[in-house]
Amino acid sequence: MGATYADLNLSGSSASDTLRCLVDSGATFTKIPSSLGERLGLEVVREVEVELADGRVTVRQLALANAEMEGIRSPILVTLAEEGDIPLIGVTTLEVLGFKVDPIAERLEPRTAIEY
Repeated sequence: MGATYADLNLSGSSASDTLRCLVDSGATFTKIPSSLGERLGLEVVREVEVELADGRVTVRQLALANAEMEGIRSPILVTLAEEGDIPLIGVTTLEVLGFKVDPIAERLEPRTAIEY
């Protein structure tokens, strides 16, 4: 099994852009460079503590963006990361847009929402 990547279109009040992102079902939020968030005109809604893969904890700004992936659109929350960080699609974005990861085929596939 390898890594799964997907194209994610993000837009804000100023612009839109498409990113090639690593899909990380172990990450809570989608992560983009802060410079992209500024260019898109994303509004920061709050700060949030996040635990990094190496166990360190840091604070990130959390912003609301409009997302589109494979024809599905919805508002999502994104963290604004430092330059050089790899853009990630996190599990909340996967859930909101209705996708799951097929790790064998290294692609996303539609999933049915769960409700009890």
